[in-house]
Amino acid sequence: MLRAEAPISRFIWPNGVEGWLVTRYEHIRTLLADNRFSIDRAGNRPPSLAIGRKPVMMPRSLVAMDPPEHTKWRRLILRDLTPGKARALEPRIEQITREYLARMREQGPPVDLLSALAFPVPSRIICELLGVPVDDHEFFQRQTHIRSSVASTPDEVDEATIALTEYLRHIVAEKLRRPGDDLLSRMGQSTVDGEPVDPEYMVGMGMLLLLAGHETTASTIGIGVAHLMGDDALIGRLRTTAGAERLVEELLRMHSIIQYGVVRRATEDVEVGGVRIAAGEWVTCLLASGNRDESIYQCPHRMDTEQPRVPHLTFGYGVHQCVGMSLARVELKVVLRELFGQWPDLRPVRPVDELRYRDDMFVYGLYELPVRW
Repeated sequence: MLRAEAPISRFIWPNGVEGWLVTRYEHIRTLLADNRFSIDRAGNRPPSLAIGRKPVMMPRSLVAMDPPEHTKWRRLILRDLTPGKARALEPRIEQITREYLARMREQGPPVDLLSALAFPVPSRIICELLGVPVDDHEFFQRQTHIRSSVASTPDEVDEATIALTEYLRHIVAEKLRRPGDDLLSRMGQSTVDGEPVDPEYMVGMGMLLLLAGHETTASTIGIGVAHLMGDDALIGRLRTTAGAERLVEELLRMHSIIQYGVVRRATEDVEVGGVRIAAGEWVTCLLASGNRDESIYQCPHRMDTEQPRVPHLTFGYGVHQCVGMSLARVELKVVLRELFGQWPDLRPVRPVDELRYRDDMFVYGLYELPVRW
């Protein structure tokens, strides 16, 4: 096992780029906290699962910035995504969740939980937060699916990227003309270093939040429900706020949906865990592996809400830790609580071990989750 025998080992990505694979919890945290490792891929040939021509690039956003540039832009959007702001959204998240549960009840079983609940709820919430028309959330789901699938052709990925970019440019232009009470409008009325915010940065940030703000949470909801069905003890944890929050953290640790890891580039020679990583070399941190490190967790391979709490790596670590993690936590807590509160006997139509997992996607999850009650 790599974690035990070669926690930092040589690795070749499908596009031929060589680098290092980091699998141990302590090494991942050390590396992600070290500012000598850059997230910026501009001007470099980064690791990729795609083989062939370079794809159309998304407008620049936080996932391509290092401090100090990253710091000021993160601060700009974080004011709408603080833990307090996320908690304030809980009544609205609850209302939206109940709306979709009512639709499920009206439709009657069996129902695909992913299309009926797991994807629509986070999509609606992020659209409302950004000030994007809610009726367009299915458009984002389709384009995100294309961009996330390793089975998509380069042309399909390019077309999806262009469609999303042009759509967001239209939205941003409208926000600048007629600002509302939403995150994008507030960005457009802000200044950075005394200058108005560049509309292209608004497009990039909006796209980042739309893409990352619904599919990751939706996939975690799906996997979480599949894990919880039939486990009365775990479902019982949802009855209290503290229990529900602890359960969500264990779900996030157990089911790391970013299976391919996060990538950084060394800007100078650095030694991590006794291994010398040369300037210019790429490293891939497998967050899912770190979340199951036997040297850190007492019960790494099963869900145990009673084991000592150790912060997981699902949202990353360091300055680039997921900016939407507080919102994701509240969404997960509310959706799971409302779903199992209404149908504690919810069960899968077919055995869970027969479900198809999206191991051909950048965001891990299920293809479908038919349920009955």
